[in-house]
Amino acid sequence: MPNYKEFASVNRIRFRRISLLKRALTHSSYQIKNNADNEQLEFLGDAVLELIVREYLLKKNPDLREGELSELKKNYTSTTALALVGRQIKIGQYLIMDKGEAKTGGRNRKSNLANSVEALIGALYLDRGLIYTSKVVHRFIMNRKIRINKDYKSLLNQWVSSHHYGINYRTTRETGPRHRKRFYVALHVNNRLESRGNASTKKQAEQNAARVFLKKQHELRTKH
Repeated sequence: MPNYKEFASVNRIRFRRISLLKRALTHSSYQIKNNADNEQLEFLGDAVLELIVREYLLKKNPDLREGELSELKKNYTSTTALALVGRQIKIGQYLIMDKGEAKTGGRNRKSNLANSVEALIGALYLDRGLIYTSKVVHRFIMNRKIRINKDYKSLLNQWVSSHHYGINYRTTRETGPRHRKRFYVALHVNNRLESRGNASTKKQAEQNAARVFLKKQHELRTKH
């Protein structure tokens, strides 16, 4: 059986009730009594993580709107993001699971890693409270270097929907040979040219045009 106490020591996590850590690391495939696997802790940890991340983003980005904050939140709470954290703290090798689950790659499965990180957060909250849990979450999740992937077109769609505007992307020209194309796009909002973007793909050119427009809107908001 994996040494869960070693996991806590390696990652500098302190539990008063080590039984909660053991439960957080127990996959549902492991047959034990009283449903003492990590699914309920995962349910709790998901909510605790949401609270901590939302508060963090609000304090760090006071001028962003709800849609923009929601897009940023995905970089910290998505299955992909949490699985990456799980790999960094090596939670997979300490999971208590059925041999069949382990043989089929369960220790490295993205969903198992992400769910176990949420369960760990839930266990920490029950054992040490919100302040200590928040410190651990910041150390594991917020303080790590991540690449923030913003879908500017989705953010723009949310913006125009709230203002009841219409948008249209128009490709104005293409340059270069087939293997080195450059696309130039004009963004029209309510039939008015608002921004331009260019890139090696039409999709990215549209993203760039949306980014330029949203940046202009952000600058206008901060001036008033």
